This record gives sequence, C-alpha cells and structure tokens, in this order.
Amino acid sequence: MNTQAASHTIIAAVAIALMLTSHASAGERIVDDARGFTLTLPDGFVANPDLVGATPDIVHGFVLGDPTDEDLDIIFFIEKMRGTIGRQRPKGEDMPSDSQGRLFTTQWQEFEVDAFEVPEQLGEIQTITYNVQIPLKRAAIQVKLFGPADRESELKSLLAEILAGLKGESNWIQSAAPSAPVTSSESYGVILLAFAILFVVGGLVVLWLISSKAPKGTVLAIAAVIYCLGLSLASVRVREVLMLTGTLKMLGFSGGILGIADLVRKRKQRADNSR
Repeated sequence: MNTQAASHTIIAAVAIALMLTSHASAGERIVDDARGFTLTLPDGFVANPDLVGATPDIVHGFVLGDPTDEDLDIIFFIEKMRGTIGRQRPKGEDMPSDSQGRLFTTQWQEFEVDAFEVPEQLGEIQTITYNVQIPLKRAAIQVKLFGPADRESELKSLLAEILAGLKGESNWIQSAAPSAPVTSSESYGVILLAFAILFVVGGLVVLWLISSKAPKGTVLAIAAVIYCLGLSLASVRVREVLMLTGTLKMLGFSGGILGIADLVRKRKQRADNSR
C-alpha cells in the first residue's frame, strides 16, 4: 500500500491555491482509454490541471470547493501504478512504524479492496487522506481523497460515491464465495488448486474402474462428455467456475488417453482370445 500521502497532499494543497480555472462540469464522465477506466465525478468536483503536474504519478486531479477562499478544499486525484496488483492482503507490519494510519476494506465493483487512512497535520489544520488501490487489468491505479478532518463523514460518503462511479475491467476474477479475507488470499488459490488435483485424480480412478467392467469405448465417450462440459463453462468469468472448467478439461483430456488405452487393451485381449 502506497503511504507517501503527506508529501503528495501538501503538494496538492499548494496546487489548489494556484488554481484559477476549472475544466470539467459537475457530474461529468471522465474516460481514460489509456488506463481502461471511466469515472463519473460526484457533483461539485471540477478538474484541476495543476494537480496533474504536482507529482509524476498523478494522472487526474479534481477539487471540491472554492479555491479563491481561505478554506481548505477537498481534493481527489488518481495516481498511476507501475503494474497490476494481486489479491494478497497487506498486514499491519507492512505499514511504516511511524505511521498513524489504519488499514480498512471497501467495495469497488464486485470486489472488496484494501484502503488506507492517513491522518496528517497541514499547518494548523488536521487532515485525512484516503488511499484506495484499484486492481485494473492493464495496470492498477490509486484513488486518493484528501480533506479536512472535521469533514470526515463527508469524505467517507464522497469516497463511496467515487468508487461507485469508477468502472473498468479488473485483472482480478470475480469469486462466487462471499467476500472474506480467505477468498482474497493466496491460500484460497492453493485450496482451489488442491481441490482440482484431487478431482482429476479421483475422476481418473473412477474412469479406470469403469474401464475394467464397461464395454470398450465407454470410458472414451464419458471423457468426451466431461471435456465438452468444461468447454461449455469456459465463458463464465468466475474464479471457482474457471477452476472447475480447467479441471473438467484436464480430466476429460486425461480420461480420453485412458479411454484410448482401454480400446487398444481390449482389442488386443479380443485378438488373443480369438486365436
């Protein structure tokens, strides 16, 4: 989790003070074809091109409030990341030892994603920055929402609205299991893989037992049906179904080899018996 919020938010605050014009209307839909996402801005936010140049990673910047008054405005910007991110969960020890922030989870599309809250002091003003990493397919982005701490409830509401309006294809695959830490961890993938291996091995044992009693060609026909069933599920983009699809295709392929071997074996037996 990127926790360099202090320097970024200070730079952003300076950029707000310099902003003189706005370039997006409230509720406008932003389309970023390069990174593969669209964003419907919450009412009141307008684009601030000065924020984009504040740091190399900031690709979009928006502000809610009047930049000409003395009040600290709410800032929302999007940072590019250097690649995709996995489903492994950050731990408390991953945070800097001097950090006063906290980890939490929030919802983006059908996924439960990790977020980081950073309290800061900007002059005499207490502030909060919310950082949420979004697992887009091409490369992840980080949503950062910054504002005064005394507007915390408003910031939380805006964060939920921003994430609801952010749409894009993810490199994560939807899971049929309820959202939980175990389904987002590497151990859950190991569990699914172990199930797949046991399923294939068990299926091959059953097919071998069938081959010893059933007429020739039976195992090959069953294997073909299993493989076709796997193909029929290939379009379903759900993590568990994709694992089942691969498992059925593997069992069907392996069962096909077993079925061919069974045909050859029974043909030889029949030839030997006819002598």
